[in-house]
Amino acid sequence: MTVERTLARVDDDLRKGDVAMARTRLTSLVQSLPHSLDARERLAEVCRLDGDEVEAGRWSYLSEQRDTAEVAAFERACGDDPRRIMRGLRWRGAEDLAANGLAEQRLREVRSRAEAAAGKTLDWSDRGRGTEPASDRLFAVGCSAAVLVLVALVVIGAVTVVGWIF
Repeated sequence: MTVERTLARVDDDLRKGDVAMARTRLTSLVQSLPHSLDARERLAEVCRLDGDEVEAGRWSYLSEQRDTAEVAAFERACGDDPRRIMRGLRWRGAEDLAANGLAEQRLREVRSRAEAAAGKTLDWSDRGRGTEPASDRLFAVGCSAAVLVLVALVVIGAVTVVGWIF
């Protein structure tokens, strides 16, 4: 789907009042085009409509016009850890891929703070493996285990239903 078509569908979703679908479409668009500041700003707008100050701060972080309270909420949600902020921005590639100098400067500042905290050189492809708190890793393992149990229960249920039918 083209960018223009996706944005047209977002507009249609918003006209219908389906903020969740608009947000889903824009999230996918930002994942596909991480350097598009316009897509990030549009996602921030939709997050505001949804009342999500943290996500609005995340996606407007690189914007020229941003709400400092939203940015502060995003940073607090990251535990004010520059490595988590760096990961949270979902940027890929070098800072000079940014559409303007201000966004590039902000990216460099975040990376510089993250490198100081990590004590090593980082780049935007570094997902911070091993830098997240143990509680985050345990949560991820717990979620994975829960998904496996759920899949097993679904399979058992399906086999049972098929057995009843035949």
